[in-house]
Order: sequence, then structure tokens, then C-alpha cells
Amino acid sequence: MHATLEYIGVTLLVAALIIAAQWCAASLLRDVAHARQEQLYTAAERVMDKVLLTPGDPPDWGSNFEDYNGTLRDFGLALYGTRVPYELDPDKVIRLANHTQLPNPLYLNSSYLAELLALEEYGFVLEMVPLLDHSIEVLDHYEVPGRGEDLPSRLSVELANHFDFRIPGANVTGIYALVEVEEGAHGDAANITAVFVERNQTDTLGRCTLDFSEELEDFFEEVPPGRAKAYLGVVIIHTNWHGFVAVDACGTAPEEAPATGYVIGEYIVIEKDVELIPRAAVIVRDEVIQAIPEYESLLVVAAVELEGPGSPAWRVINSGAFRYRVYRVEYIERLSSHVILIAKWRGRYITIIIDRVPRVEVRSAEAVGAANVVRLVRVARLFNYPYVVKLVIWRGAEG
Repeated sequence: MHATLEYIGVTLLVAALIIAAQWCAASLLRDVAHARQEQLYTAAERVMDKVLLTPGDPPDWGSNFEDYNGTLRDFGLALYGTRVPYELDPDKVIRLANHTQLPNPLYLNSSYLAELLALEEYGFVLEMVPLLDHSIEVLDHYEVPGRGEDLPSRLSVELANHFDFRIPGANVTGIYALVEVEEGAHGDAANITAVFVERNQTDTLGRCTLDFSEELEDFFEEVPPGRAKAYLGVVIIHTNWHGFVAVDACGTAPEEAPATGYVIGEYIVIEKDVELIPRAAVIVRDEVIQAIPEYESLLVVAAVELEGPGSPAWRVINSGAFRYRVYRVEYIERLSSHVILIAKWRGRYITIIIDRVPRVEVRSAEAVGAANVVRLVRVARLFNYPYVVKLVIWRGAEG
């Protein structure tokens, strides 16, 4: 009897010891995991502050790529010399954008970024998007007499935030600029001959319609049919939602035509098969629209000059092979979020829209089997517009 009780007592004691050991081990593992999570969060905070609050080294690396391309000593997107926190440099941000239609010749890839940010032992995703984003669809075209192509006349605008939630009750202003291309002895030139304005408000689904049909019809009644073929249409969409502002643009071009390019510093980079006319860059002065209702002053036409193989900018961008056309633009407004180019492609005039508030995603790898993941979100400013910056950092499996 006593022996049985002793066996039971020993068994209970061993079980208690095992349970206590497991509890201590689990507690220790929780503490270690918590410490590792805190370390990862600290690393993420350090990287986010570095990206948004420092200009990098050299501080003008975004625009002065002829001297510093591929030789960065430190990485940061802050505008050099600014006293406003979270104000980003557009020339640095555009170095992280890589359009599918036209690869960025000065793109900073994820491995180079990981080296500059000391993230070689981590996985990461750096994503940057506008706080408000438009989707623009052309619903109807205006048939211009004597013209092979039609001008967009009625557009549907859909507004969403960075979570892809539709935004109702936003005030949408559409500025329609008619650009006339005039042929001359020294080359073709683009001039803005008329500006129309339409306003609407997004409905419960975040959509609205802008109709310029009547304005276009009235304008072209006074234009001789022989001159109508020299006109292109450009629409600037400006949205204000409770003080948050967004701008977008669309133009006149067939679906298969080149659709985009890059503005880096004082240079424009486009496909090699496209030729800009000498006076071809329509600069959108976005800050004017918020205070001045004279929308003609919103748009400025600037001249461009083709760079040749002897130019340092051409050599850096093309890397020894002719893959891109490079133009120097005579004037770029600091707050111009869009540049609209008038180009000749396959014998016809088209517009190319360059959005300087790009959607950026730099991804080192997929977060498969990650032991710890930290996500940070902050709102910066780009051209005085809210710009959402998301950073995800993770470690792989940990022993």
C-alpha cells in the first residue's frame, strides 16, 4: 500500500516538474520572440526614418545622376534643404519607379536598396502610393470634321483611397486643354488655344462624369476643317476631398502608342521610337489651381532639346546602347506633378503623360515562412500632395 502511494507521489512530482519546465521554456520563448519583435520594430523604425527624413549622400543624388549614378553612399528620399519633415524629393522618388511599358534606366533595384539601408539579412517591401487615386475612362469621343481621330469628350472619373475604398462626396474639376500643333520652318510647336472647365461631385460609388461635348462643338464651329487635324486634347483632373488633393491627367493617343516616360532633374526620358516636337512639354503647375480660378495659368508650354551621344546624361541613361531618347527641358516647375508631351509617333501626333507622383513598389522577396513581420505606414508629402509610404520588414525562419 505504501509502495503504491509512493509511486503515485513520484509520478505526480515528475509530471509537475515536466509541466513547470514546459511553462518556463514557453515563457522564455515568448520573451525571446517579444525581444526579437521589438528589435525588428526598432530596425523598421530606423529604416523608415532614414528613408523619409534624410536626403541621402550625396544629397542631390536624384537629379545629379550624371556624377553620382551607381555611387550612392547613403539612401534617403527627403528634399535637401527643406525645413518641413516628410517632404520628399520627386527626382529621388522617380528613381524607384519602374513602369512596365518603359523600364526605368536609372532604377534602384531591391538588392542595391538593401545594401544602402543595411537590410541584407531581412526581407522587405517599400511601397509608395498617392493617398487619393483616380481611374479615368473615356466614355465618348467628339467627331471633328476633317480629322482621322476623335477627341475625348465625355469621361468617367472614379476616386479611391490607398486602401482601394471608393470616396463619395469629393469635388472633381476637369480642365480640358486643346493643344494646337503648328508647323514651322524651325520645327513644329505646340500652343494651348482653348481651356474648358467642368465640375462634378463623386456619388456613393466614388464616381462622376465630366462632359465637354458642348464646349468642343462650340469651339470647332469656328475652326476651318483643314486645321482641325492639328489639335490634341489633354484633360487634367483635380480632386479635393475635405482638403486632401489629388491630380491626374489623360490625353490623346491610340492604345498601342507609347504611354509614359520619366522626368528626372531637367531631363525627359522616353522610348527611342518617339520624337518630341521642339516646343512640346506642357507643364502642369498644380499649386495654382488651389488658389486661382484662371485655369489658363495652370499650364505652361516649354521647349525641349534633344541630347546626343556626347551628352553625359545620354551616356548614363543609355549605358552604351541607344535604347532611350533623352531631352533636356528648358523649364520644370518645382510643384509640377505632371508633364504632358506632344510627340510624333509613326507619322501622327500623340500625347504622352508623365506622372511625377508614381506608384512605387520595391520588393526584395516574398514573405514566405517569415518568423516575424513588422508593418509601418506614414504619410509624406510629394508636390504638396499626401503620399502614403508603407514599409514591411521580416526575418526568415529563426532557430
